Amino acid sequence: MNVTELARQLKITTNELLEMLPELGFHIGARAIKINDSLIDKIKLAYIQHKKKVKFQEDEAKIKEIKISDKKETTADNEKIIHIEDNIIVKELAEKMNMPINRVMTELMRNGIMISLNSTMDYDTASIIAEDLGFKTEKISNEKKEIEKDIEKGQKLEQLLEKDSKKTKRPPVVVVMGHVDHGKTKLLDTIRTANVIDNESGNITQHIGAYQVELGGRKITFLDTPGHEAFRGMRSRGAKIADVGIIVIAADEGLKPQTIESIELVQKENIPFIIAINKIDKPEADIERTKTMLSEINLIPEDWGGKTICVPISAKEGKNIKELLEMINLLSDMEDLHADENRKAIGTIIESHVDKNLGPIATVLIQTGTLKLGDEFITGDISGKVRSMIDYKGEKLNSATPSTPVAVLGFKGAPHVGDIFNADIDRNEYKNLKKQTIKLQTTTSTNPQETKEDESQLQLNVILKSDVIGSKEAIIDSIKKISKPEVNVKIIKSGLGNITDKDILDAESSSAIILGFHVKTNPNAELMAKEKNIEIKNYTIIYKLLEDLELKIDKMIIPQMIREQIGEGLVLKIFKTLPKKMVVGVRITKGKIFVNTIVKVLRGAELITIGKITGLQSGREEVNEVSSGVECGIEFTGETIIKTEDILEFYTEKNS
Repeated sequence: MNVTELARQLKITTNELLEMLPELGFHIGARAIKINDSLIDKIKLAYIQHKKKVKFQEDEAKIKEIKISDKKETTADNEKIIHIEDNIIVKELAEKMNMPINRVMTELMRNGIMISLNSTMDYDTASIIAEDLGFKTEKISNEKKEIEKDIEKGQKLEQLLEKDSKKTKRPPVVVVMGHVDHGKTKLLDTIRTANVIDNESGNITQHIGAYQVELGGRKITFLDTPGHEAFRGMRSRGAKIADVGIIVIAADEGLKPQTIESIELVQKENIPFIIAINKIDKPEADIERTKTMLSEINLIPEDWGGKTICVPISAKEGKNIKELLEMINLLSDMEDLHADENRKAIGTIIESHVDKNLGPIATVLIQTGTLKLGDEFITGDISGKVRSMIDYKGEKLNSATPSTPVAVLGFKGAPHVGDIFNADIDRNEYKNLKKQTIKLQTTTSTNPQETKEDESQLQLNVILKSDVIGSKEAIIDSIKKISKPEVNVKIIKSGLGNITDKDILDAESSSAIILGFHVKTNPNAELMAKEKNIEIKNYTIIYKLLEDLELKIDKMIIPQMIREQIGEGLVLKIFKTLPKKMVVGVRITKGKIFVNTIVKVLRGAELITIGKITGLQSGREEVNEVSSGVECGIEFTGETIIKTEDILEFYTEKNS
């Protein structure tokens, strides 16, 4: 038979067959054209057995094994602890544990991780390997370095604010948080008496990210952030930007995980807060039950003798909104908020985007000083000059005082949310930076954490399109937190604006899904996506996007089989061999074995087969378990190829 015909029957290429034949035990020459017909059936049988062996090895590689020899009994006094950063090279991990590199590589392969000794592992992977080898790990996180940077930035802003004579009282800055369905957006809409949804697409006021209301001649500034993550992202880059927090809780549902997260965040940031118990208009509303739930997490309402301010409201009917605003003013009076209007402005970027007609636009929350038309400024590595200022109503301003949010035109590039805006600068410093300014590319960016890909991980490629930089950064930061060791979520492209044909083509070439936040899909792109079967998801709520993405990640993860060794034995004698069973005499040398456990048969270092204990006999009695040091008879169900002197390893199995 021709070699090409046999290769066709085996469904492999001719070159693959010629390369494989010596491995299968057939030496016909690398350039052979024909094969003796007497060998055809033997080659086919050998090939089938080879495929079974390869499949067997692949299946085994997916199973995590815990050997008896790997189980280290340690105490607090002798526990081996190693310190690992966010990422570590395999070779460095071996050095930290003072172990041969081959031992670590073997453990990696047992966990189904096929990487080289110079490859990089993330902390979670390295921790699993280290613990399997008897070491406890502690993380040296880059977060510590980031915190130090954040503190440094915060101190820098505080130093800039130290010049304040603090003669002028300023309005409070308020952030509204809570569970996604408890009425945050409705409350904000009710307070400003204009529904965000009714704004025209492309209007600058859609992107300002904050607005002001007035009560009794006093202004209050509200940050209209897309969620806790955006607020957290702002806070992580600068000093405190909010003076008061409002935690919205629906009276018919009470506390939710996101509510707890919101409370913990404002407490961590040392921001005084008010609990707004919303939806009191609903028949099932239970204000007292909500207060009880608050008291269970040590937030005792004022009317119960505690210090937690609670205001029952109905955002839908506008009930008690005035009382809520009065409480904000009362709380801000206690905080004694002042700033100096008689100096150049210092503030924080709370929103940033690029308008196709006007160029980079960013919203600045003025924290001290007065910003005026024509003022030169520095923000991060970007310089600029105020060409125009617009408030949340779309009206042009000539100046902006402390606690005023204002959209500024005149940036040389789009700054980052949370960056310090400094108009109180030296003229020479401004000129030097202006020469060095490089326009930022906001249409595409990559995940800064993406270095080397872990070849053993599943990968989910994502293209992210958002309306503004603040939302984009918040989503990227959040995706990092929900990512799991088993699935590498890779943001291959992120940008601002609607989803276009180019995004569809990029998704097709990289097998990516497209996530849109507060953007639309162009009609042509939508049609192209259907033709090419590209998944597009559009969202207006960050939490919904993250929940759906996390669900998608979970569906990708196949439960890992964990196999834990319980014993080991040496085959002394073969008593009986049946078609699918053997009865063998074994001396148990380690641990304890049970009926219905898994058995690995090893001959030297080679794994021969895997089967199951279906019966145990000690002396002349049927038993369920046998301990170390005892000789016993074992009924083995599986491939009947066990020989004397083979090593049997006994395991239990469970899904992770």
